[in-house]
Amino acid sequence: MDILMLVGFGGIVALLLGYFLLVIDRLKPGDNHFILLNVVGAVLILIALHGGGSVPLFPGLVVWLLISLYGLYKRHVATTA
Repeated sequence: MDILMLVGFGGIVALLLGYFLLVIDRLKPGDNHFILLNVVGAVLILIALHGGGSVPLFPGLVVWLLISLYGLYKRHVATTA
């Protein structure tokens, strides 16, 4: 197993952990921790895909990342206003 595969698995773990914590009501959809798990997961998977992964997955994860970053920005603006 190479390093990119391990990075990709780390990304999947981050996404699944965020979803699991959401399902068991440990996190809420707007919680910074949930959004950060999505950002970290998407970034790690994108890094792994850069090494020659699935082409259709790449644009979907870019959108996932942008949505997550927007969520962080929106939360930041709401807390500083």
